[in-house]
Amino acid sequence: MSRSRLAEASGRHLPWAAAAALACALSLLSWLPVQRFDLLAYDTLEPLFHGKTRTQDSVVIAIDDDALDALGRWPWSRAVHARLIDRLSAAGVSAIGMSILFAEPSADDQRLAAAIAASGRVVLPVAPREAGDAGGGVTDLLPTPELGAAAAALGHVDVELDADALVRRTYSRAGSGTPRWEALALATLRLSSPAGHAAALEQQAQGSAWIRRIASSPLWVREGELLLPYPVGETKPARVSYHSLLEHPELAEQLRGRTVFVGPTAKGLDASLPTPDSRHSQPMAAVEFHARAYDALRSGLVYRGAGSSAALGLGLALLALAAVVHARIQSPSIAAAAVAGLALLPLAASGMALNAWQLWIPPTPALSSLLFGSLLWFGLYLQRTRGRLRHAQQDADATLRSIADAVFTIDESTRVTLTNPVAERLTGLSRDEAQGSLIGNLVREHTEQTSQIVGTVLACLKNRHTIRLPEPIEWLGPDGNSYALKLTATPVGGAGGGAVLAFNDVTDAIAATIRLRHEATHDLLTGLPNRALLLDRLRLALANARRHNSMLALLFVDLDRFKRINDSLGHDAGDTVLRDVAARLQASVRAGDTIARWGGDEFIILLDKLEDRNAVIAVALKVLEILDREFEADGNTGLLLSCSIGISVGPDDSPNAETLLSMADKAMYRGKIEGGSRYTFYSPEMNTWSRDRLDMETALRHGLANQEFELFYQPQIEIASGRLAGLESLIRWQRQGKGRVMPDEFIPAAEESGIIRGIGEWAIHAAMRQTAHWNREGLLTVPLAVNVSARQFSDMTIVDTIREGLADSGLAPSMLKVELTESTAMRNPGYAAELLHSIHNLGVSIAVDDFGTGYSSLSLLKRFPVSELKIDRSFVGDVNDHDAAAIVRGTIALAHGLGMTVVAEGVETQAQLRFLADHGCDVAQGYLFAQPLPPDEIRNWLSGPPPHVLHAIGLLSSK
Repeated sequence: MSRSRLAEASGRHLPWAAAAALACALSLLSWLPVQRFDLLAYDTLEPLFHGKTRTQDSVVIAIDDDALDALGRWPWSRAVHARLIDRLSAAGVSAIGMSILFAEPSADDQRLAAAIAASGRVVLPVAPREAGDAGGGVTDLLPTPELGAAAAALGHVDVELDADALVRRTYSRAGSGTPRWEALALATLRLSSPAGHAAALEQQAQGSAWIRRIASSPLWVREGELLLPYPVGETKPARVSYHSLLEHPELAEQLRGRTVFVGPTAKGLDASLPTPDSRHSQPMAAVEFHARAYDALRSGLVYRGAGSSAALGLGLALLALAAVVHARIQSPSIAAAAVAGLALLPLAASGMALNAWQLWIPPTPALSSLLFGSLLWFGLYLQRTRGRLRHAQQDADATLRSIADAVFTIDESTRVTLTNPVAERLTGLSRDEAQGSLIGNLVREHTEQTSQIVGTVLACLKNRHTIRLPEPIEWLGPDGNSYALKLTATPVGGAGGGAVLAFNDVTDAIAATIRLRHEATHDLLTGLPNRALLLDRLRLALANARRHNSMLALLFVDLDRFKRINDSLGHDAGDTVLRDVAARLQASVRAGDTIARWGGDEFIILLDKLEDRNAVIAVALKVLEILDREFEADGNTGLLLSCSIGISVGPDDSPNAETLLSMADKAMYRGKIEGGSRYTFYSPEMNTWSRDRLDMETALRHGLANQEFELFYQPQIEIASGRLAGLESLIRWQRQGKGRVMPDEFIPAAEESGIIRGIGEWAIHAAMRQTAHWNREGLLTVPLAVNVSARQFSDMTIVDTIREGLADSGLAPSMLKVELTESTAMRNPGYAAELLHSIHNLGVSIAVDDFGTGYSSLSLLKRFPVSELKIDRSFVGDVNDHDAAAIVRGTIALAHGLGMTVVAEGVETQAQLRFLADHGCDVAQGYLFAQPLPPDEIRNWLSGPPPHVLHAIGLLSSK
């Protein structure tokens, strides 16, 4: 045989021969990683392939935290257990499996034995324990003789830990020296219905024949492996609290004909068992494990494990099939796809064996050998194609060098593999110097947009589609020149492949565009924004002012004596003066304000984000002062100007940009008529708004005197438990002749007029009195939140108001919570810290409302004694938006990091509630649970949340 034919034959058969050797080794050797993978495969396949319907007959009587709180520390008097058994027997349960060891004598054993004997349905547990003699070993841990004699049966509670330290199996029989004791679940099943479950017991007996005796120690023997189904949530036994069953006899009647298992589930008391489901939840209580084993036996849904010979036979059969498939198919790609498909057969075969015969055949040997053989085959194939790839790479390199753009090719780990000459000039590195470098490290020396480039590259590699950055990259070349580059990232090959990055130089095109755009939006003489740009900025500023409840001002500046300069010295001198005026105006305002040339000798100043009109007056006086100084133009000194300034305020005067400009223009001309060199605010002849506001203020004063205000209360729900966590008091106005008025309609007028102080004091006292009244009636006590307005917060008398309210009502300070908005707290941080500490010293909690809207300084927030942050409803209502969701998550993490509780306002949908629960929010408030309610309706909540609240919270646990 020639060398080439020998090599070809080796390439066909060697991979599969090596794979067969691997299958033998994995099947015959008990290698721990193989065992763990088999166990993981069992956990995955069993829920998919189980052939019978899982039924639940068992009920767990749980010794839980509530039972311990009610009945005292463990262990309890055995008379308590006797009482439970009497109640269950009277209810007609079919059998009672006790997962409680009664190995030590007790004063009440006679009472418990009598109850067990009278029932005739009780199975007591037997457990292995270390022998006390010098020889070591394991012996039976039995119940006391008196209790053992009274029991209908004894059952062992021995379980086995698998190779991954999880529990999936028990044994039908076990015991010291000889396997005399049936499993607790099996003994309980036999007792519950000997005739009805004969088939299940026969199947268990046949399964035992497959398993030889296993000596776990010199004195403890097991036989009859019982491999149990994966513990999915739907098969979880029903659970009834031990204490609830004792307190409510009617619950026992619901268990008639059912089999019950009694045992501890409370943390620290239960010897919990790690099961496959423990990766997703808490370890399983031992009593639940035995109840699940009972249900599996009752349904005939237990499995037996096959030996190593069956696993080896499966592996060799599939390897033979793979070799035949490879020999029959000529195309390497089709052969590879066929072998990859065969790799799924071991898992499918194991699953079908579970379904058909309830037999578990470990798939790992077959699966590993198939994958190993496939890798060897592909390795040989790749070796043959290496030469062809090298030739193709040379062709690609020639093409790459001919491209005008800067091109970098990278692998899947973002390391540079090739560059073309244009890329070498941009980086100053040769191909050999750049090769192997991470693209992020390579570009970092030339641009500050490294993170954007790397993010684009990673997105291209992950999503496998072309990405073009819309904005150019600012690049500093090794020659010191700046470039603007447009980046395009294109994936190469399939999943796991690299990408090609192309940088297109658009420096000249961008420079031309910027030049044209600037000329279109700026005045050519002064360089200031022109009318078009001013209007755009004014509309944006008005929108922001409405959103943030701030104000802006337009100053219409007209030079009073400019025409004389133009007429006497010429337009060139006039142009020089105009440029000087523009420079002086820019120096008189903040960096973020806008100075625009309106035309001729008219300029507009746009002042944004103002708190009051005093700031506008300060700027107007400064402009009047700097323009009153001498100017110089073309050697002419001592030129004097003055100006008239018309001022309009938005959105107070108007929310419309053009209208505001017209108002400022009219105000400027009024100033000129009155002599010039002054500023004038726009003041309309008829001010309907002022009359309406005056009427509102009068009605508010009468309303306070006539007790027209009332308090509503909105519940706050603890997400984790569904219990009522608190109430927020909200004021309403029953205006005479007008009906109910909502706060957003009258609070602004009350704030501006100062009436809010009286209204706020009334609200604080009324809320405290109402809560104290509920307390005296014995209703549920929850914290009450009251809102403090900005005007109230500006005065230390709020502390006295709270102190007096607590004294008059007798309400405990811990039951009161003061809420203030974030913007109010941040208006004067030093004063806020002092006031909040004074309130906190009264024992009253502090909550920050509308958090996320006031641009807090975190260093200032840390100074405040805040115990609760309330996320503004605007973010909660928009959690589907990426930015809003990020703000909510960040707020929750921030609050918890500072030890604060988080309350989410405006929760209206189940989806919003689930998002908040998934990210650890503590309390929710909104229309999903209830709108603000009057006191009479809130009384019902104080007895416990209504069913729809518990239903909404319950939905969170069903995913």
